[in-house]
Amino acid sequence: MARRQPVNALGVAGWLFAELALVLMIVALGSDEHVPAAESSTPSASASLTPTTTSAAAAPEGLSLTTRSFIMSVDGSGTGVVDEFRRRLLDEVGPDGRVGLILVFGKSRDPSVPTQGTLVSQQLKDLVVAAGLPQLSTMNDMRAYLGSEGAPGDAKVELFLFNGGR
Repeated sequence: MARRQPVNALGVAGWLFAELALVLMIVALGSDEHVPAAESSTPSASASLTPTTTSAAAAPEGLSLTTRSFIMSVDGSGTGVVDEFRRRLLDEVGPDGRVGLILVFGKSRDPSVPTQGTLVSQQLKDLVVAAGLPQLSTMNDMRAYLGSEGAPGDAKVELFLFNGGR
């Protein structure tokens, strides 16, 4: 009978980074400008006489690959977490910013069990999603991961805004 190898934190972290790389690749592919075949055909003579300009409003919408991030403390009881997240979100994206994707990297409260950082990030995710913040009304996804930045019980929040956002 084959012996099973124990799961180690390095192996888990490798899989998380692989998943993150896959998500970022999908975001990059999804945010490329796509020109439909009908528009890419040769323009007529009358169309070539008129200069065309593209406005920001006509540009296709996708996720910006430039992220905004902040680190915040996540109290175990959840007290004040949503208010702090709301304040930090307002500081980063403003009242009219539109967030499409959020990645949360939590650091364990117990240094002897570092893999419990995902519990910190999951707690933040559960509190924020339930709050129904206006900037997140168009959000596609919020994912909780294990992180290493900040003090024990902190979470690093990475915001991917829609193109055209502040």
